[in-house]
Amino acid sequence: MIPIKSAGSHQKEPCVITFFNRKGKLYLQFEANGKRYQRSTKLKDTPKNRSLVQKEVIPKLQHKILSGEFAKQQEKIYKFSEYALKYKVSKEHLKTYRHLRGIVDNKLLPIFGNKEINKISRGEIKEFTDDLLLDLSPKRTRMILNTLKAIFDIALDYEHIQINPAANIKLPKHKAMQMQPFTPNEVRILLSHSNGWFQNMIALAFYTGMRQGEMIALTISDINLESMTINIDKRIAQGEIDTPKTESSIRKVPIFKALVPYLQKQLELCKEKMCFSLFFNPNTKESFYDSKKLSKYWYNLLDECEFKHRRFYNTRHSFVTNMIRSGAVSILDVSQMVGHKTIEETISTYTKFFPEEHLRVSRNLDPFTDTTTDTRLQMR
Repeated sequence: MIPIKSAGSHQKEPCVITFFNRKGKLYLQFEANGKRYQRSTKLKDTPKNRSLVQKEVIPKLQHKILSGEFAKQQEKIYKFSEYALKYKVSKEHLKTYRHLRGIVDNKLLPIFGNKEINKISRGEIKEFTDDLLLDLSPKRTRMILNTLKAIFDIALDYEHIQINPAANIKLPKHKAMQMQPFTPNEVRILLSHSNGWFQNMIALAFYTGMRQGEMIALTISDINLESMTINIDKRIAQGEIDTPKTESSIRKVPIFKALVPYLQKQLELCKEKMCFSLFFNPNTKESFYDSKKLSKYWYNLLDECEFKHRRFYNTRHSFVTNMIRSGAVSILDVSQMVGHKTIEETISTYTKFFPEEHLRVSRNLDPFTDTTTDTRLQMR
């Protein structure tokens, strides 16, 4: 412990500087300008480093306090936006960068951007998350909160705040959105009540299980009616073309004969409008650069069919569940068609839709013979 007495208006009372161990690192503790401060030396707590702090670090801090330099540093205003920018720069190498940038730019900066980082309270952040929960799921809200917490962590590292006010904010537990696959009859009704490009799109969704971002990224060259395959190697996310969600999402999927008429009509529309993208707004000829733009068409169709509102993504669930239930292909084939990382992902996600599927096994089956037939016949 080293006491020092300063001269000048910045430090009227004697200042005592001590150091202590926090999680294996050496920290300084002292009072200056009527406030108590704790600062990390970023050094491990070893005898050598303790000696270094005693001989070099503390004298330098003494000089800053006595000269008034420390007080001037504390008077500088550090805004939230400065650390938000540092956060974005640190994430530029990530595949999820555009998504994270969107959270910062659209959710955080409008609320906290011009505020001083050290004046944002835990109460403000709690009110912010409460407002988010009015419109967003706990999962989405937690993602935004974690981004906010990471930005405060940067300010903490620079020692411009003493604690992270976004840490340990409690949120409701996330409940996964329930999947509600469409039945074959419901699919037929939806297709019969739709028309034009949107009919072609939902047919593609139901017969391939493709994600919306993958569909709006398709070009006419991705459709091969000779090999009866569709090439999926890109998606549109956050308004920009990107590679698919995962490596396994880069794939080719088969074109079933029932889908061919819809693809042919869409290709004819592309030829007529001279558009390279497979799906586009026929009025403006502009591609869809956000899958959310499809929502109004989708919910209008559900209303017309007098169906309860379900997410467009349920077209994907419908493809998987009906393919598995048909028994025409293996679960491995289905898993590869929809771009799951592993077959286990497919099984764990969709097993709940087949609680009594095992009861369809033929009672003529003898598992200890070399040949079995009709193992999936419905029990009569």
